[in-house]
Amino acid sequence: MLRISTSQFYRQGAINMGERQVALAKVQQQMATGKRLLTNSEEPVSSARLLNLNEELGRYDQYQRNTDLANGRLNVEETSLEGADEVLQYARELVVQANNAPLNNNDRRDIATQIRQLHGELVGLANTQDGNGEYLFAGFQSRTQPFVLNGNRQAIYQGDQGQRLIKAGPSFDVPVSDSGAEVFQGAMNGNGRFQVAATVGNAGTGTIDVGNVTDPVVFAATQTHSYTLTFTSATTFTVNDDTAGAAVLPASWDYVDGQALTFNGMQTAITGAPASGDTFTIQPATRQDLFATLDKLATALETAADQPPANTAQFNQAMANGLAELDQGLDHLTGIRAKIGARMNALDDQQNTNGDFAVHLKQTISDIGDLDYAEAATRLSQEMLVLQAAQQSFIKIKDLSLFNYM
Repeated sequence: MLRISTSQFYRQGAINMGERQVALAKVQQQMATGKRLLTNSEEPVSSARLLNLNEELGRYDQYQRNTDLANGRLNVEETSLEGADEVLQYARELVVQANNAPLNNNDRRDIATQIRQLHGELVGLANTQDGNGEYLFAGFQSRTQPFVLNGNRQAIYQGDQGQRLIKAGPSFDVPVSDSGAEVFQGAMNGNGRFQVAATVGNAGTGTIDVGNVTDPVVFAATQTHSYTLTFTSATTFTVNDDTAGAAVLPASWDYVDGQALTFNGMQTAITGAPASGDTFTIQPATRQDLFATLDKLATALETAADQPPANTAQFNQAMANGLAELDQGLDHLTGIRAKIGARMNALDDQQNTNGDFAVHLKQTISDIGDLDYAEAATRLSQEMLVLQAAQQSFIKIKDLSLFNYM
């Protein structure tokens, strides 16, 4: 027969009531915190999953902050490029105005002054900083001013070709900067495919049109070639392929003012009255410096163009080439701005995706770790009832003794 001593009875009763008090306190703490799992040891598998989910949610919160930062930088860059576009547009209007016959040299010099002011504005825009004081167009050298002017008004690039990236999603890194060399010194000159020029020192009044490509397939075969057009008289000229070291047939071309000149997939035209010995060149297009383009236009406008007639021809040629280069620069900036717009659209899409996934993660975390208050309230009532019963039974039983029956 099993005997239970009085001390053992008291000890077991205290243990039972202690367990009920612990269970009741746990339910109370769960209801106070709203968490089902109070310690990692309760359900190790669920706790480990919660830890991973919370880490993942933290990463997505960082992605959202990154997208806000990227959008801010790209907005500043877009605003700067919009300003650069306006500078070039206004410069183009001034060049068209300067090319009008009624203007004299003094008028053109006034326009040159305005273009030099635009040159300074463009340098300022190229040196734009964001809210953190970092330069947008310096590549990875964001603390270095990208463009400085030397004594000859040349803009020297001090940045690099890097493009800074921000991680906006698990597999999405978005560029938030562009190299200043690419933006402001990366447009093609001429018509974008080839460039023309009247040789300085020509005695006649001839100018050569900027031209265009008429047959891309034929042009591609000789697009790296350079040509010289030489007038052998006022009415005849030759075309020499300087790269191939051969004449472009026919051996002698008849000159007609303004008539289209087509060969090797290209077309141009010479107007005016070239003199015997005058030469014109056609060369592959190269990268142009937008600052240098404005400087060349200002210099041409500052140079007297009234006398002799050859000076007028040189001036007209400079204006025509300058307009073509401004147009190429505007097209180039439009292309870069389109890329920035595409990045911003992609960021908006990624931000929506990040937000949707974060909501999913929060719901999963809630399903695993959050408390069901209705179920907890039921357990609280049960635990209180059990504890009260244990306490009451302990009080009644502790007073029982054999002496009560003697």
